Amino acid sequence: SMTTTTPAHSEVSDELLWQRSCSDDRDAFGRIVERYQSLVCSLAYAACGDLSRAEDLAQEAFVAAWRQLP
Repeated sequence: SMTTTTPAHSEVSDELLWQRSCSDDRDAFGRIVERYQSLVCSLAYAACGDLSRAEDLAQEAFVAAWRQLP
């Protein structure tokens, strides 16, 4: 029989990744960025209508979030 393996990153909850990020874990924060980058970029694009600017805004949002971690 075939077994389907779930990638390890989907097994880790956002909450756990956030806790690790708050403990200065860049890899955990990177996983959050990977999960939400397209959503944040889509929201920025909806707000400004310019794809290049939306990508810049999304990146700035994640940089600001990293800098403001507790």
